[in-house]
Amino acid sequence: VLPDIGKIFKLEVMLEQKTDYLYEELVDNMEQMGEWNPNVKQVRILQKIGQDTMITHEVSAETPGNVVGPRDFVSVRCAKRRGSTCFLAGMSTQHPGMPEQKGFVRAENGPTCIVMRPSGEDPNKTKFTWLLSLDLKGWIPKTVINRV
Repeated sequence: VLPDIGKIFKLEVMLEQKTDYLYEELVDNMEQMGEWNPNVKQVRILQKIGQDTMITHEVSAETPGNVVGPRDFVSVRCAKRRGSTCFLAGMSTQHPGMPEQKGFVRAENGPTCIVMRPSGEDPNKTKFTWLLSLDLKGWIPKTVINRV
């Protein structure tokens, strides 16, 4: 837990995929994320700001039993490569092209960061580190938020 930010979730895992493939899926094919991520219903790029930065609109998938109702996010995202290491960072923002939507709670994320780098032992594997700060908004018990 960090002051002024709140709870930060951390995931560190070794993935059986090349870093370039993961980068392509998470950045270049971002709008297809709902096809393979059960937590995401839709991702849409609202605006590109230069080569590495964009503003997106994401819609979360319904949770089992609809314990947490539909959420959406508007985020500014930046993706950078430094050698063989990839950095993805983002946080919530506002965009005139995507006001709050009826039927959704506008949740907030960020700051959030993913770092991907090839394994030192096997270049076909990637060390994947994800720091996630998330505020789902609305009235939800903390135990439910932590599970979601």
